[in-house]
Amino acid sequence: MLTQEQLEAYMSMDRWGVIYSKNGYAAGLFVLGAELYVAPRELSQFRLDMLDVQEDYWRCFNAHLARMAYQTEKEPDGKYVDLKKGENPFPWVRQAIGNPKPSEGYCNMIYSKAEHPDFPDPSKFSIHPWESSIFVQSQSDRRTKWDNRLSYHASSIPVASGSGSLHFELWRECVLTWAKRLRPNHGLAGLSIKMSEDTTDGPYIYPTLKKYTGLDAYVPLDFSMEAGTVYNRIKCVNWLTVLGDEIIEELGGLAVLKKALEPECTLYPYPGGVLIQAGEAPRLGDIEVPGSSELIEPYRKVAAITKPVRFMDYKNELFRVDKSLNAEDEARKWVSRFD
Repeated sequence: MLTQEQLEAYMSMDRWGVIYSKNGYAAGLFVLGAELYVAPRELSQFRLDMLDVQEDYWRCFNAHLARMAYQTEKEPDGKYVDLKKGENPFPWVRQAIGNPKPSEGYCNMIYSKAEHPDFPDPSKFSIHPWESSIFVQSQSDRRTKWDNRLSYHASSIPVASGSGSLHFELWRECVLTWAKRLRPNHGLAGLSIKMSEDTTDGPYIYPTLKKYTGLDAYVPLDFSMEAGTVYNRIKCVNWLTVLGDEIIEELGGLAVLKKALEPECTLYPYPGGVLIQAGEAPRLGDIEVPGSSELIEPYRKVAAITKPVRFMDYKNELFRVDKSLNAEDEARKWVSRFD
């Protein structure tokens, strides 16, 4: 059970969970994030499946969503539109897509306004706490760095509602629903740091990631670029970890996972994979707070059983760090933080 102090900390996380850069801009924000990664598959249906998942996100959270960016045959670089309150945009988005060639990827994003009560100057806050992004990678024999990589659906919401409730159970149900629809190769969800659009703010994020081991870095595009065509190696683990059937089989099967993880963790099998919940609620894992190590123990169990399928072959940065550090080495250290 969460203590009253923990509940109050989660309820106010949108205020104290802001990471500032030295010039007073918002470099990062604590949110609930989710990243689901999918290997190449038949593209025409894949695009529609991704849009189905994104439409489900819209159905759940449309009251908070303000804009959409989507591609069309006539505007492949993207079109931005303001969303009308309560009007479902996905029927006309599906019509606008047309029939892109397999060599053409597809991306779409719906998001809230970038605003925060502690930033009256909107130029200093560029983070969208409510967001759903889909990125369907191109498929081609050219094998450029953009082709045949992991596609993904990445999304975020605030940790708590304005009415005084936490979003943990809702987020688990959403992620499980989307995993059933997409049957991803792998994924993860839980407390995350969403970063500003200014990539120079990255070095301000890493000290917070090291302090709070339960926080994930919300970097779906960066991980997709690093993993490339390696489809069955996971980024790391979080409160919720999603594993597809191929990874489950490589780890010895569902029975092996249950034996290693239960009862501290709860497993939600579905056709195509399993969602693993590490403990009753997400944990920050503050290394400076006595006793936090025990609270994060379920995460360690999931990390231990999935270590053989963890992606470690970083050739570039997963996120920016101080210039005095080697970004690839720090990425490998960070994804191994529960070992």
